[in-house]
Amino acid sequence: MRANPVKEALARGEAVVGTMLGELTSAGACRIVKEAGYDFVIFDTEHHASGIETVARLLRSARDIGLQTYIRAPGFRGQWPARYLDLGADGLIFPHVESGEQARAIVEQVKYAPDGKRGLATDIAHDDYHAQPAAEFVKAANAATLVAVQIETAAALQAREEIVSVPGVDAVFIGPNDLSLSLGIPGQLDSPEMVSAIEEIFAAADAA
Repeated sequence: MRANPVKEALARGEAVVGTMLGELTSAGACRIVKEAGYDFVIFDTEHHASGIETVARLLRSARDIGLQTYIRAPGFRGQWPARYLDLGADGLIFPHVESGEQARAIVEQVKYAPDGKRGLATDIAHDDYHAQPAAEFVKAANAATLVAVQIETAAALQAREEIVSVPGVDAVFIGPNDLSLSLGIPGQLDSPEMVSAIEEIFAAADAA
C-alpha cells in the first residue's frame, strides 16, 4: 500500500494544491496535471459522465506516474465508494454530507475492520497487484485512505462541528455554489453571509 503524502501534509498543517477534472478523460491528462506541478487530481463523477472503466484507466495512469488521485463520488450509499478505492483511488470526496451520522456511515463504508466494514480484496489495482499479508495491508490502507466530506448546505453548516469531529474524517471540502444556493443567495460567493459561513467552517475544521 503506497503512502499518502497529501494526507500527511494536511495532517502537518501544510498546504496542498490540486485540480479537478470532469470532461478531460484522456490518460495523458494525468501526466499534464503532474507536469503542471499539482499535488493531486480529483476526478469528478458527481456531475460528469465518466464510467467505471474510464475511471479505472485514469487511476491506473495516475498511479503509474506517482500522482495522488481522489474521486468525488456520486453519493455515500451503495458500493461505489469502496469500489473506487479498490480501483486505486487514494481517497474520496463525498458531496452533500449534512450530519455526523452520515459522516460516520461514510467512514464505516470505506475503512476496513476494526475501523469500518469495507470488504477486503487483495492483489488488485489498489495494492498494485503486490501480494502481502492481509493484516499489514488493512492497517496501511486505513491509515493512507483520505476521507473528505463536502459541507455545502445550510443544514451541513449548522451541523459543521458534529461532522468534522467524526473520527476518520480527514478534510472538509466546501461546495460554494451549492452552499450559496442553499442559503438563498445563489452565486453570491463574496457576499458577507457566504464569507461568514466559510469562516465558520474553517474555524470548526481547525478546532477538530
